[in-house]
Amino acid sequence: MNSKLGHLSLNQLSFLIIVLFGLLPLTTFFIIAHNDFYWTQVVASYLLVVLLFILVLVVVIGWFKAKEMANSDVEGFSFVKLSFKKVDREYFGFDDSDLQNLELLTNLLPSTEKIVIREVPKNKQTGNLRFLFSFLDFIIDDGIQGLGKESRDSLSKLVQKRFCFDGSEINPNTFASSYSKWSQKTKEGDYSDTRKAIAKALCIS
Repeated sequence: MNSKLGHLSLNQLSFLIIVLFGLLPLTTFFIIAHNDFYWTQVVASYLLVVLLFILVLVVVIGWFKAKEMANSDVEGFSFVKLSFKKVDREYFGFDDSDLQNLELLTNLLPSTEKIVIREVPKNKQTGNLRFLFSFLDFIIDDGIQGLGKESRDSLSKLVQKRFCFDGSEINPNTFASSYSKWSQKTKEGDYSDTRKAIAKALCIS
């Protein structure tokens, strides 16, 4: 079936669905019970079925397109649910725009602006990829420690798309080495204080 229908455009496939699952069953019904209905009722029924199928197809296609766009924008990652009212914005230095874009990110929705990683008041790690990695390790489902090459590349693309430092872009050339150092030192417990502070600021137990 896939090989037979694969060459059809979206409009052609939609038309085929309307005919097969809407008009054909309705036509069969009216052929069997043609004496029980006026022609105006028949026409109205056809119009109603076509309009309902078009509406359903528009909603379904739109939903899948939005899902596809969202997943491609976040490079296949999923995120934990955060209570944004409880997030300590002062700790992260987030403004309203950052929080809105973070909420869009965790809900797998595209955004037009990047989340700015600013100077952190409690530990002064401004523009620090290691701090960003620790932050992402909490908000991404299953964390980001010990990722393979393909997943690291996806993470790098996600970071480039959705994050920046205050006044500068994140350098992709230092990403791989910084990630490797962070992953190893995290296993050794070097960033335990930072991780505790981030967890507290995110209200994650």
